[in-house]
Amino acid sequence: MKPISFIWILSVWMSLDFIMHGASTDPFDFDQVIHFKIEIPDAGIEILRQSNFQRRWPDSSHRPKVKAEVRINDEPFKDVSVRLKGAAGSFRSIDSKPALTINLDSHIKDQQFEGYDKFYLNNSVQDRSYCNEIICRELFQRAGIPTPRATHATVELNGRDLGLYVMIEGFNKKWLKRHFDQIGGNLYDSGFLKDIHANLTVNVGKNPEDHSAKNNLIAAVYEKDLSKLLPGIMRHLDLDMFLTHVALDTLTWNWDGYAMKPNNYRLYHNLDTGKFQFIPHGMDQMFQNPQGSIYPRFRGVTVLSLMRLPAMQQQYFKRMLHLYGTVFKPKQLVNRVDQLAAVIEPELKKRSLREWDRNQRGIQRLKDSIGARGDFLGWELSAPERALKFPDAGFVSIRNWKTSRLRGDIQFRNANENNKQVLVIESGSGINIGRWYSQQLLTQGTYRFEARVRCENVVAAPNDLYGGVRVRASGSRINAVLTGTRNWTWVAADFLVSQPVEEVELSCEFRGMQGRTWFEEGSLRLVKLR
Repeated sequence: MKPISFIWILSVWMSLDFIMHGASTDPFDFDQVIHFKIEIPDAGIEILRQSNFQRRWPDSSHRPKVKAEVRINDEPFKDVSVRLKGAAGSFRSIDSKPALTINLDSHIKDQQFEGYDKFYLNNSVQDRSYCNEIICRELFQRAGIPTPRATHATVELNGRDLGLYVMIEGFNKKWLKRHFDQIGGNLYDSGFLKDIHANLTVNVGKNPEDHSAKNNLIAAVYEKDLSKLLPGIMRHLDLDMFLTHVALDTLTWNWDGYAMKPNNYRLYHNLDTGKFQFIPHGMDQMFQNPQGSIYPRFRGVTVLSLMRLPAMQQQYFKRMLHLYGTVFKPKQLVNRVDQLAAVIEPELKKRSLREWDRNQRGIQRLKDSIGARGDFLGWELSAPERALKFPDAGFVSIRNWKTSRLRGDIQFRNANENNKQVLVIESGSGINIGRWYSQQLLTQGTYRFEARVRCENVVAAPNDLYGGVRVRASGSRINAVLTGTRNWTWVAADFLVSQPVEEVELSCEFRGMQGRTWFEEGSLRLVKLR
C-alpha cells in the first residue's frame, strides 16, 4: 500500500473546504467566528479613556481615534485606526467591554482583510443571544434592501479577553461599491435620535457640503397638500424599498429603528436612481414585544407623512402581508438561531459557563419571541378575512350587544315592547353613565351607525356637554344627543376607518341624572357608505 502523501491530504482538505464554502474567503459568506487581537499602546489607551457618549447632547460626544496593531485570524495589520462606538445602551469604556470601529486603511492605503477595510465590533450587551443583528440583517437583505452583513468575532485587547462580539461590515465606499454602480451620492449618518430634517453627518459623498437633494426630500415629506404629497415624495424617495423597510421594522418590532423612533439608520442618495433610500443599522433589540401592534406609533417623519394617505396605509398592510408569506418565516428564523447558537457555543463555553448559560437563556427568549411574534402577526394579518362582510344591500344588522356600567347604579335590560326587541337603559340616582356596545372588525372605509331610539324624562348632568342619549363609534366625532322625552326617532353616527383593518366599538350610550331610553335592537345597523 502506497503511503498517503501530504499533498494528497492537503488537496482533499481543500476540496472539502471548497465544497463547504465554495471558492469564497469572504468572512460574511458562511457562519464562523473571526478572531481579533488588538494591541494599543498605553498612550492610546489613555486617549480612548476620554471617549464618552453624551445622551442629552449626542453631538458633543467625544470619540477620539488611535493607532493599533491588529491581528485578524493571525493576519497582521499595522497602523489600524480604532475608536470606541455605541450610544445610550451599548457604549462601554475601554476598560470594560467596549464596542469598537476598526478601520484598516485609514493610515495604510488599500490595507484590507479579505476585501474589507472597515468593521464594527458590537459588544452585544443588549442582546445576550448574539443573534439579533445577524438574522435581521439577513431578513432585510432577502427583502432586497442593501444591508451590511454580520457574523461573530472574538476580541482580545492588550492580552485581555473581551469575549464574543458581533462583527458588522462598515459603511464606506467599499460597501457602497458592493451595492451600487455610482457611489458619489451622500451617505448620511442618522446619529442618535435624529430625523431626516436634522443636520446629519455625511460619512461618504463626492459633494458632502451639498445637501440640496436631501432638502428636496424634506420639502416633499412636509408637503401639506395631500394631492401633491405622494408624487413629490416619489420623485425623491425609493418608495417601494421604503415600504419594505417600514414593514420589516414592524414585523420584527424594531422599536429602535427609523419607523418607530427614529434612530439607527443611514440615508443614501442613490445616484443610480436619483432617489434616496433608507438603510437599517443597529438591530440588536428586535422582537422584544411579540404582541406589538402592526400599526405602531410611528415617529419617523417620512412614515408619518405617508400614512396620512389611506392608499399608503393599504400599501403598507399589503407589503406586510407579502413579506410575512415570503421573507418573514418564523420557523426558518428559529432554525437559523439554532445554527448560529451552535457556532458560538464552543467559544462561550471555553470562556465562562456562566456567560454560556446567559447566552442559552437569551437564545431561548429570542426563539420564544420569534414564535410568539409569528403567531400574533398571523392573526393580525388575517384580519381582512375576519372583517365584517357587507351584502349588496350595503348594511348589516348588529347583534350580540354587551353592557358597560361606567358610573352610578344605572340599570340595563332586554325587553319586548309591541313585538319589538329593545335594549333599555334606566338611570339610578345621581350621575349615571352606561352603554350597550358591540365590537366589530371593519375594513378601510366610511360608515354610518344607525339606530331607532326613544327616551323619557332624560336630564343631563349640569355642565355635561355630552349628556343625554346618543349612538357613537369609537374614534368618531361627537354626535347630537337627545334629552327630555322623545318618541321613536332615527339617530346616526358617521365615522371613518382609516387603517386597512380596524376594530371599532359601536355604542348606544346614556349620560344623565335621570330618565330612561330604549334602542330598537332590530334597527341597530351599520351602513358602509364608501
